Order: sequence, then C-alpha cells, then structure tokens
Amino acid sequence: CPIYLYTGRGPSSAAMHLGHLVPFLFTAWLQKAFQCPLVIQMTDDEKFIFKGEYAGERAGDGTGAEPNRTGDDLDRFANLTTENAKDIVACEFLEDKTFLFS
Repeated sequence: CPIYLYTGRGPSSAAMHLGHLVPFLFTAWLQKAFQCPLVIQMTDDEKFIFKGEYAGERAGDGTGAEPNRTGDDLDRFANLTTENAKDIVACEFLEDKTFLFS
C-alpha cells in the first residue's frame, strides 16, 4: 500500500463520547478501503505535562504539601490511556496492520 494512516488521542477522560469516536470510525473505514497500515498514538505524556496535578501531594523533598505544583498524576493519565485504547480497539481496525502506542 503506498499510503498509511496516522491518528491519535490525548486522553482526558475515561470514556470517549461519539465526537471522539467518529474520527476513529472513519479511519477504520479508510483502513479497510485502502488496506493500509495505521499508526495510532496515545499522547498521555502531553496530557500529563500540561494537565497533571500534584493535588496537594508531598513535593518529595520533605518540605510538605505543595498544592500549586503540577504533573504528579502520571498513573491517572496512564489509566485514562488504557481505557481510551479499549474504546479505540473496539472500532475494529485491521489487527495485522494497526500499531497503537503511547
């Protein structure tokens, strides 16, 4: 196949709504129509950097809680990525031609 498809998602909630799914459903249709490879990137790192929160967790340096710091909930975004990946896989992409990564 002379083309490939590329799409992705930056998870910000555990469930994807129809507005999130439509592009993936269309991409699945294109992949089947052209029988081409597809790359799906899950950008949990981007969400972690720009929307992560310490939420009052300890700073790690023994000084106590720092509620204004950001970025300490990578596990939360990793879990959102896993949940969103389940929704994306349900779009029935061609298994042998799809590469999903985070």
